[in-house]
Parts: sequence; structure tokens; C-alpha cells
Amino acid sequence: MKQILRKNSPIHSYLGTDGTAFLEHSLRAFERILPHTEVCKWWEKPRRIKAQATWADNSRKSIRITISVGPQQGNQQRHLSSELKRRQIPKGIGKFSRTLDTREHKICQAIFKHLSKIIKENGALGNHLSLRSIRDDFDEQIIAQHLHDHHHLDLDVFEVLASLHMLAEQTYENKQLAFGCILDPKPQRTTGAQIFPQQILDRKRYRALSDGFRSAYHVANNGALLRFVDLEEFEKHTISQRHFYPQWAEALARASRKSRCGICLNRNGDILVFDEGSLRFTYRFGIWQYWNHNHIVDLLKNLIRVQRVPPTLVSKVASAVYRAALDSAFRRAGALFVILRLEKDLREIVPMGDAIKDQHRDKVDQAFDGALPSQSILSLPRTVLVELSSLDGAIVLNNRGKLLAYGAVLNPRKKGKRAATEGSRTKAAIGASKYGIAVKVSSDGDITVFHQGKEFLRI
Repeated sequence: MKQILRKNSPIHSYLGTDGTAFLEHSLRAFERILPHTEVCKWWEKPRRIKAQATWADNSRKSIRITISVGPQQGNQQRHLSSELKRRQIPKGIGKFSRTLDTREHKICQAIFKHLSKIIKENGALGNHLSLRSIRDDFDEQIIAQHLHDHHHLDLDVFEVLASLHMLAEQTYENKQLAFGCILDPKPQRTTGAQIFPQQILDRKRYRALSDGFRSAYHVANNGALLRFVDLEEFEKHTISQRHFYPQWAEALARASRKSRCGICLNRNGDILVFDEGSLRFTYRFGIWQYWNHNHIVDLLKNLIRVQRVPPTLVSKVASAVYRAALDSAFRRAGALFVILRLEKDLREIVPMGDAIKDQHRDKVDQAFDGALPSQSILSLPRTVLVELSSLDGAIVLNNRGKLLAYGAVLNPRKKGKRAATEGSRTKAAIGASKYGIAVKVSSDGDITVFHQGKEFLRI
């Protein structure tokens, strides 16, 4: 991308420095919002080609994106083209292929349409006085429009999100505010005024009334307030292993079934969006992203699978680790999970005495080992696994889900390449990933997957 947007390029000459920087920022929105995907190298095509974001072929494994820049007259218009695909596992590990889903396609179309509209309305971009404001709101406009269209809502979703950002900067009785709402697309028989979000949030007492995990505002399609609800009692829809969410948000995830959209602001300032029982979008650290949980679990599964271990078992192990990582991430508790390809490599990373059933293990640790409900993460309660992961050190498992160590201080023999500025948890993850995969959760909430000594995926 740097090459085609260089200072002496036709696009840079037309857009100017600020306009080119905006275009580059906008093109990176595909990977920002869809971090589990990869955008191939952008190519500049001088010949006339249709601007679009559409399936590359009938297999639906990639989306072709073409953006037009410059005046349509003459030969001055330039066309940037690329393809978006799912992130793939490294070669030599096993075949993996999954089609892109409809929502990913719609998100790509939303990015394309919004960028094309801005370019068309503002010409060379560089002369637009509010370019910085447009850039700051770019991703959020995409998410708001997608939620508006996907859930068939009449109210202004962008205004709802903007109101939550406002709440994130306020306190009530010296505590950060939390908030929750359920946007319901179904026609509601109500004569209530359209007061959500602005009129509700204008009053301080109503801002602090809901918390998003025990209570929430139930809002009609047009913004009319329907009910103030106890989430535990709100239409108890079933939820299963097919659904992914931080455990503390289970009630809101349940409430998001039946085509509803559940949105909450937590006390860390994160915005979480749920639908059909799963976490779909988040705003954290100034970045919006879409969560494709099934694809992430598939990536983990394919990275750790080996012969003689049933694929269904490996899939359950990958799913359990991923759920625990989600819980740790959204409560801002650091954690490190290591899944070994071969159990015999345990001694390559864990010192004697740190593993369960070690001959010279401390007596107190032995007693606690025996107090665990299970030594398989497939039957270990989710909350217990998350609490164990919060200990200093790492959770180490085999690819059948057997718990080999917890709170273990890792000392991998193969260190891998490490930057001097990396923290101790990251250094341990890089070395341990030489023997399988390492899933590191930072205290800031990032989830990073390491494989073969390198960062593979960050979400």
C-alpha cells in the first residue's frame, strides 16, 4: 500500500497528503474490523474497472474489493483493488478452508460504500475541513450502519454508540458508569415517546440505573422505552456451546436472542454488542472489531491437532481455552494458556515441581491438586479454569484437554526470537509456542495467539 500511495504517485498528487493518509486509514478498516481475515496486497489499476465489494467467485472464500479514486473524466481516475480472505494456518499443519460468512461480506460492502460516498462527496479530500472528524468516526459509522440494517432498526444506532462514549467519560458516586440496553426490532404496540437514547441519558439518575449484566433498558425499534428489565428474568431463552460470550454477560447474551441487539458499556469503558446469543462487536482501546468465534476456534483447532487425537475432541479443547481467554480478556485479568502438541514436551517448558503429580511437588500444591473438581478442562467449571489462569504463571494442557500444570513459571529450552521490550508473559508465550500454541491474554484485554515462536493472531 505504501508503494501505490507514495508521494509521487497519481493518487497522492490528486488527494494530497491529508487525503492520502485518510484513504490509507480507511483501507485498513477491513483488517481492523475483521482481524481474523487477511487483505492481500493492494494493486493500482489504471484501466477503468467497476468499483465494488463482491464475492470473487462462487466458492465465497474471498471478497474482491475495488475502490475508485480521482475524477471520472479522461484517464485520471485510478482504481485500487485487493482481495479479502480468511486468515490461514501456516503451511504444513493441515488443510483448513471455510467460506466467508454473509455478515463479513456485508461489513466489507458497508466499508466500501461509506468510503466511496466520502470520496464522491468530498472530491480530493485534502481540502475538506472536517477530514479528521470523518476519519475518527469512520469505523463507528460502519458498525452503526451495519447494526441498523442487520437488525432492521429505525432509531439512530450511531447516536446510541456516541451516547455510550459520553457515559464512559463520566462517573456516578466516584464510580465509572456501566450501562445496558436491548434494542428490539419487532413492532411494538406502544404509544410511548421516542426518548431513547438522548432524553433518557440527559438525566443523570437514569444514566446510572442499569449496569448491562443484571439490568437493562428494553427499547422499541423506534426508540420508545418499553420496560426496565431484570436480565436474569427477561425471557429466558436457551443458550448452548454454539454461543460465545464473556461469562459475566451471559444474561445479556440470552436477552439478545430472537433478533434483538444487546449493547452494554462496562466499567472499563468497553462497548460490547450481542446478538443471537453471542458477542458480535466490541469497542476496546479505540478500535471496533467483529468477532467471528467459530473461525477463531477453527484456527486454534487446526494449529494443535495431531494424529490419533479425534478432531472433535481437539475442537472441544480449543473452544474451552478460547472461552476462558474471553472471560479473562473482558475482566482485564492477564492469563497464559499453553496447549502442547506432544505431552512429552512438558519438561521442555515446565521445571520439575511445577507440574501436577510431580514427584517433588510441594505438599500444599499436592493438596490443592486433589481439591480440583477435575483435571480435564472439558469437565472443569469455566469459572474455576479462569480463576486458575489468573495465578502468576501459565496453564499448560495437552491437546486432549488434560490439565498438566497451573500457575507454572515457564522456562522453555527453545526461547524463540524476543524483543528486549517484551514483558515476561509475552516472552514465556513465544518460547512455549515452539512446542504447540500459546494463547496470551494481556492485562489490557488483548488476546494474542503465538505459534512456532511468532505472533499468529491478535484480537
